[in-house]
Amino acid sequence: MLSFVGLLIITAILSFVSVLILSKLLISQHKKILHAERTKARIGMVNHYNQVQNQNNPWWSVLGRYLGPKNEMAIESIQLKLIRAGFRQPEHIGTFYFVKSLWLLLIAVLSLMLWLNNIITWQLVLFIPLLALLIPEAVLNALGRSRLSRISQSLPDFLDMANVCMNAGLGWMAAIKRVAQELHDIHPDICYEFNFLLEQIQIGVPRVDALRQFAVRNAVQDIEHLVQLLIQNEKLGSPVSEAIQLFSKRIYESREQRMADKAAKASAKMAIIILPFLMLPYFMLLLGEKLVMLGRNW
Repeated sequence: MLSFVGLLIITAILSFVSVLILSKLLISQHKKILHAERTKARIGMVNHYNQVQNQNNPWWSVLGRYLGPKNEMAIESIQLKLIRAGFRQPEHIGTFYFVKSLWLLLIAVLSLMLWLNNIITWQLVLFIPLLALLIPEAVLNALGRSRLSRISQSLPDFLDMANVCMNAGLGWMAAIKRVAQELHDIHPDICYEFNFLLEQIQIGVPRVDALRQFAVRNAVQDIEHLVQLLIQNEKLGSPVSEAIQLFSKRIYESREQRMADKAAKASAKMAIIILPFLMLPYFMLLLGEKLVMLGRNW
């Protein structure tokens, strides 16, 4: 009788421990799922996340990744250039390599046809495709420089409005989000970058790391100085609004100084162009008088 009661007690204890462990595992798994859903919902990316997961890359992107280099460093370098030019989707890397390969093939075929028609030499048949190989990356770099220039030009306006919002009582993150909404139609590039920065911080990326990635994506001197300022204020806990106000004022002063330097150099550059047009009538008048006097003596 005692052994039967003991067996029941042991069975009950084991059942209780098993149910307790299983319930804890289920609760922890449920908490992880809820945390992931709340994280995605907090930045408004639930629908976009589902679409990206179910979306297949186009065939030209897959073919471009197959034709492109397999070196991770080369792929990361091209990806950074694409991001700076405004192309952020995963399929853009494959698309770039596909366009580059197609461009090289077309140039090679065109060069071969010109050589067969005795229009160019065989040395040019080899040289022209090599030169054409550099053009896609040169175009990509030019697009990146143009976009970074627009971001640099619109940065003072963005900071001024953010400073106004912070003086009204908003935090610097809320102020950036508000200004990005207001200036999206006027300065879309810098607004997209700041929105991406806020999304990174909201999904759990540390602020310092998100700011450093923001500086890497936008390799502009003013952006790098702004990131250093925000990181310093983040570590020291000093007020951000005053620092941003002084930084914006410093940007305006430096740009005014650069404009003054360009205006001072413009007169010397214009003199080189205008001088021949000024000297030509003078020589015509000077020589014309001598020619007239010479003709009268004859």
